[in-house]
Amino acid sequence: MIVPVIPIILPLVFLVGLVAGIYAVSLWSKLSRMESKMDALGINCEHHQQANEARFLPRLEHEVEHQGLWEALHHHEHDFQGRVRR
Repeated sequence: MIVPVIPIILPLVFLVGLVAGIYAVSLWSKLSRMESKMDALGINCEHHQQANEARFLPRLEHEVEHQGLWEALHHHEHDFQGRVRR
């Protein structure tokens, strides 16, 4: 008995195409939302970077002659009683 293949395959191909189209539209929607969120994140990072420059860079401890402060802060030891030793 010969079964015609085209009437069986044609609806399957249509369904696969329909599901692939729905998936593509949902993926495109998610990617476009992610793109807008990434743009907003970039803008926020830029604003925070500019705000932090104004807040932290003029401070004295970032100047070259005050590097001993950082050296003492990061490279020191404590004795048995908890006092700082350099």
